[in-house]
Amino acid sequence: MKNMGVIARDENQLTLIYSSNTRVGIHTLSYLTGIDARYLAIDLAKTKVADTQWAEIADSLGVKIGDLVDKRQLDIDTESTANFNSNDWLKIIQNNDSVISRPIAIMGKRTKQIDNPPEIMEFFGVESAGLKQSTPSGTEPDIESNTENEKFIEKNK
Repeated sequence: MKNMGVIARDENQLTLIYSSNTRVGIHTLSYLTGIDARYLAIDLAKTKVADTQWAEIADSLGVKIGDLVDKRQLDIDTESTANFNSNDWLKIIQNNDSVISRPIAIMGKRTKQIDNPPEIMEFFGVESAGLKQSTPSGTEPDIESNTENEKFIEKNK
């Protein structure tokens, strides 16, 4: 396995850190492959992310490293993880990519952990505009966004 270098923070390219061993990871990647946008997909099953980068990702999300881990994926009970420190969590992440069940999207200054695959589209300003429409009268379809400051994807609070 190769190690990943510095995290790219490009306004014109999305970086997706995901595990191909998770359902949300696979589905989120499939949304990206369906649009015409630059992205870099980093599959944790094939590429390791350095410990310092996990610390940077957690910091940019405003969480602890342990908060990136889906504790349901662990074969230990959650009470025993209460005293884990960052190094303990990093060892778990490095040895079991599927504990990162929620992919991480990075684009420019924005970093987001994806709970629901369609959320990835928020990074591209994509909503229903751009989808094929059929018109009964043979007129050109309206493919312009006609909403102002509305988001159709619920944000978790």
